[in-house]
Amino acid sequence: MHRLYPESNPYLEETLITSDGQHRLWVALYGNPRGLPVICLHGGPGAGTSPLMHRFFDPEIYHILCFDQRGCGNSTPSGSLKGNTTEKLLNDIDQLRVHYGFSRYVLFGGSWGATLALLYAYREPEHCLGIVLRGIFLNTECNLDWLYGDGASSMFPAAWADFTAPISDSLGSMNNVLEAYAELLHADDEFTRLQAARAWNLWEYRLSVADSQATQTRKIRPSHELSNAQIEHHYLSQYCFIDPETFDRPNVELNAIPMYLLHGTNDYVCPLSNARHMKELFPQIKLEILEGAGHCVFSPRMAEGLCGATRELAGLYGH
Repeated sequence: MHRLYPESNPYLEETLITSDGQHRLWVALYGNPRGLPVICLHGGPGAGTSPLMHRFFDPEIYHILCFDQRGCGNSTPSGSLKGNTTEKLLNDIDQLRVHYGFSRYVLFGGSWGATLALLYAYREPEHCLGIVLRGIFLNTECNLDWLYGDGASSMFPAAWADFTAPISDSLGSMNNVLEAYAELLHADDEFTRLQAARAWNLWEYRLSVADSQATQTRKIRPSHELSNAQIEHHYLSQYCFIDPETFDRPNVELNAIPMYLLHGTNDYVCPLSNARHMKELFPQIKLEILEGAGHCVFSPRMAEGLCGATRELAGLYGH
């Protein structure tokens, strides 16, 4: 069984000015313009769209919309925090949906992208044909404390030591860590900002691959590395601008929508308890817990599982 669908080029690639005029979003459309529409939401917040994102979908069946969220990837201004909130991102998705004529669509996202997909489905359930999620992140104190407090640090002490080395005098609670990194990521000198961004991003990367010694082999431009860290910190330090009770309440309008959630047992970025909570909230969700899989979307089991979910969802609509 294949891991991903074949690589292809977008048939349309352009930028779109947001309705508030503060950002230009990079957008790429792939696949069959008459196919089943799907809106892809990248993680982070701040990561930008992977060039492999479109390969989770059969290009003969799906009409695939990928875009970089505000300040991310190829969107501009790069790293801008102006007008950069969750509510603004949801407005952007709606603008894209209308602009490209996606009257009904599938939502696809992992980690923060999964959070955003659910939030948008809450807003527009009547337009949603299905939801495919992976390794879902929830904006709870428990999730944030796992990442930046007394959680993953105990499982990956060497990686945590590298992460906290720049702020060793500010250790303590999760809030202390986030406040200390706020100063470094927005320091006056560029060297300090870039060093902090590398440490911030490397910590999450090592958790995603479950390896305290891992180094990122993919080359990332310093400007993108900084924008990624600054945007992610901006969101996480504000609990992603989401009411903390949002994912404690079921949404009955989603009960009739096909939903898939894949989560690895070795996901050390987003705890497995998040997936189990989603199953309690939405009993109809098809939850697949992948033994040995981590947070990384491109591990063989996760990639194949996501391709299988998009294929099964298309079959529900006669494709």
